[in-house]
Amino acid sequence: MYQPQVILVSLILAVLTAPAAGHGQGHQEQPRPRPILLSTDIGADMDDQWVLAHLVLSGEFDLRGVVSTHTGSHPVLAAPAAASSARVAKEVLDHLPLPKHPKVIAGSSDPLRAKAEPRLGQGVDFILRESRGFNRTRPLTVLVIGAATDVASALLADPTLAERIEIIAMAFSKWPEGDDLFNVKNDVKAWQVLLESPAPIVVADAAVALDHLRMTRERVRTLFEERGKPGRYLAGLLVGWLERQENLIQMVTGDRNTWPVWDEATVAYLLGLTKTEVHPRPRLRDDLKFEHPPAGQSSGPTVRWVTWINAEKLWEDFGRKLDRALREQGTQ
Repeated sequence: MYQPQVILVSLILAVLTAPAAGHGQGHQEQPRPRPILLSTDIGADMDDQWVLAHLVLSGEFDLRGVVSTHTGSHPVLAAPAAASSARVAKEVLDHLPLPKHPKVIAGSSDPLRAKAEPRLGQGVDFILRESRGFNRTRPLTVLVIGAATDVASALLADPTLAERIEIIAMAFSKWPEGDDLFNVKNDVKAWQVLLESPAPIVVADAAVALDHLRMTRERVRTLFEERGKPGRYLAGLLVGWLERQENLIQMVTGDRNTWPVWDEATVAYLLGLTKTEVHPRPRLRDDLKFEHPPAGQSSGPTVRWVTWINAEKLWEDFGRKLDRALREQGTQ
């Protein structure tokens, strides 16, 4: 009788413990969405619109808000630039099947006057307020896809912000030279502040976007035009840009039907669709060139640099998320 009793006891224990194990597996805590703020000159090109749309359609992200900014000396956005940009952000959100919209705040319409002098305003206040409760272990992710004025001003107003955020940016022409024709050029002093801060920084540059994120008229129609009114709106942003900016597009890509969706490089990084390298962090000179620390003598902050992007998976992800949002909202 001993052996059957042992087996019976074992079976009873297995039955008693199985529900607990099953309960734990069935109710595992899901990863919390990554908290994000977006600093953007949306309206200057069409790429910022796609980034905003991609972020709000992504369940992996909790977009806390959008801080609009300026385009420096480039007369792209109507004055006041940040307010004009904020209107474009709201327009994008209105075209998407969303249960709710993130906050949109008009930030600074002007670059920093001096490297130690912040441009205080609603954008800075919002960044500092949203950063409360975050830390080095769980930082607030700040995407910088326009002039860095508001983020730099927030760091100047409260240097401890560097311990609560990580910065992911579309910036500079290429590694290791630095240089830039737009985002960094629109506020050089702001980027000097960012690079001199201890905040973690990831950069995707123009060279990697030009290599990997080219979108054609035909490809965008395949991607979006069968995905309801929101899809046709997103496709129209690129097609309209191609039609309005033929000379610029020819100069940049050599093909008037092709344009790189630059800022989507930051979303690709967030989704784990990039390769990167880590380098000692350079200083940024006033002429937009990098000044690198001597080889083997750097013990300071680093910068993570994006070197490759899986564009196909990035576009597939965008389309799939739009499909899901359309189903959930019951719209076409």
